[in-house]
Amino acid sequence: MMVAQLIILQLIAHLLSDFILQPQRWCDKRYLKVLSPYLFYHAAVVLITSYILSFDFGFWRAAILLTVIHSLIDGVKSSLIRKTRAVNLFFADQLLHLIAITGIVLWYDYTHGIHFLFELETRTLAIIAGFILCTKPANIIIKFLFLAFSIETPVENSDNDEEKGLPNAGKLIGITERLLALALILVGQYEAVGLIIAAKSILRFNATQKSEYVLVGTLLSFGIAVFSGIVINLINGA
Repeated sequence: MMVAQLIILQLIAHLLSDFILQPQRWCDKRYLKVLSPYLFYHAAVVLITSYILSFDFGFWRAAILLTVIHSLIDGVKSSLIRKTRAVNLFFADQLLHLIAITGIVLWYDYTHGIHFLFELETRTLAIIAGFILCTKPANIIIKFLFLAFSIETPVENSDNDEEKGLPNAGKLIGITERLLALALILVGQYEAVGLIIAAKSILRFNATQKSEYVLVGTLLSFGIAVFSGIVINLINGA
């Protein structure tokens, strides 16, 4: 069970370092130059978060290895984007990171053993990971899903300021609804989640494209929250 706990801790560290603590401009600069200073800035963040959130003094070896592999994956992705202009490598990139995290944790447990500074509970760690996933990481996941399926953002045709959405309001609404849905699922209030989805579905738009865009975004948003809640509920406290 300690292996599962350390994997979840490293997933939390990954969500924080790759999504929460990494500004978009760092990613943009790395795409322009593979060996950009921002690659090393990001590597430092990965190293620090990985080590601190291991809660194991001896994990520094694994944290360094994880950081090196993480940087190599990011460097290769940036190089491919520069050469092929294939911007949608997000999911392959994230899959490789998850494989690296799992493999390094298993290696560390086999060669050194896991020694947490204090007792941890698996379900609590999973809940923390789930709530973090439902914030900025989920917004980015949905963005790249739209990109993968060539779903374009509808263009606002109205000149009336009252009819235009607030800047980034959609992102904030998405985060709020996911956090609320996840919290309700964790306490077993599935009916309330259905009511939230139904309430949002009554929105009416003049443009069919915008209506479909919002519907797809809503389903993906709630889908991430529901999936996270189901996974967490399958985990027994340990």
